[in-house]
Amino acid sequence: MVYRAALVFLLRLFASSIAQAGECVDSQTLGTWENPFAGHRYDLTKLEIKEICNARTVPHIQVKAYTACAPRDCTWGRSIAHQSSSTSLTVGYNTFFARRTVTVSINGKRMDATVYDDFHDPRKANTTRSFVLWRK
Repeated sequence: MVYRAALVFLLRLFASSIAQAGECVDSQTLGTWENPFAGHRYDLTKLEIKEICNARTVPHIQVKAYTACAPRDCTWGRSIAHQSSSTSLTVGYNTFFARRTVTVSINGKRMDATVYDDFHDPRKANTTRSFVLWRK
């Protein structure tokens, strides 16, 4: 009888944690955002922003960035974002050529994204690029 009560308690605890999983990160940036005007090589084409909220990890926001490549888009991979507010965040990627920092903010129905490229080669000048993305 004690085992049954303990099992019921654990099941209820587990069920309540699953129910709260969707509420663990408060951010308007969540979702897939696309840049319909990307055309140049290395333009930011898409950001997939999702919340990670489960019993095995601390709740956080994960961002996967895509850039224009041929024959399909390339990715910088997934990285954990640092949320400034519910409408803005910053995320960094270490790529082969540079350390890339992406800062995004929601502006009405669009997302403004700025990419700062800090190149590993000191002979190459660092750059800042801006993009506009729309929720898919």
